[in-house]
Amino acid sequence: MSNIIQSATRSAFAATSSGAASSSASLATATPPGGKMDKDAFLKLLTTQMRYQDPLDPMDGKQMAADLAQFSGLEQLLNINEKLEAQQGQYTALALAMSNSSAMSAIGKSAVVDSDKVILTKGSDGSLGGTVSADITTSGVATLTLLDKSGKEVGSRSLGYLGTGAMQTFDVGSAAKGLGVEGAYQVRIDVAGTDGKDVAQRTYTVGKIDGMTFGQDGSAMLTMGPLSIALSAIVKILA
Repeated sequence: MSNIIQSATRSAFAATSSGAASSSASLATATPPGGKMDKDAFLKLLTTQMRYQDPLDPMDGKQMAADLAQFSGLEQLLNINEKLEAQQGQYTALALAMSNSSAMSAIGKSAVVDSDKVILTKGSDGSLGGTVSADITTSGVATLTLLDKSGKEVGSRSLGYLGTGAMQTFDVGSAAKGLGVEGAYQVRIDVAGTDGKDVAQRTYTVGKIDGMTFGQDGSAMLTMGPLSIALSAIVKILA
């Protein structure tokens, strides 16, 4: 009798195999490319497995409960991650807006900018001139050197013996002699060390911020004459 029941059960199960195959094919079609499965696809797969399970070898209830708990936990983590990513985007946009607002408030004011450039302009006598500031961290005989856009030296002058001190200001003076084009030049101040090697000093540009431009990412860049300056490069806003 038992053999008859088992035989009948297997026959009934075999009769549903084609239905299971078609359901599995339908599920495979609905599953997104790359094999990723969302909640709906997972539940559809689970109900399909339960519907067409072998009555003589049914699904393990404990294993099914464990799978459900694992999937539920994973889904919660994914939802949390999506919310965090959305919040991160909002924070980034807010920080960018605040940065741009700060940049706009600096327009029209003079500022000290961390830069290796000096702006040379023509004076009443037609000669070029400008000033540069520097933190002198090593005492000794110093030299101011001007370079063009290609990095070629175009002028220099001795600053004499300098003691250490922050934000010392120097006139470009004779280093610009013979130059006729106004604009930004690279500037370098070197102090001869006790070992005979030159020690480069940190330089600053002082000037008036006269405008603002925006990059492709929406971040603001300030302009100081021919210079384009990041807000983070501003060391101090002057009156």
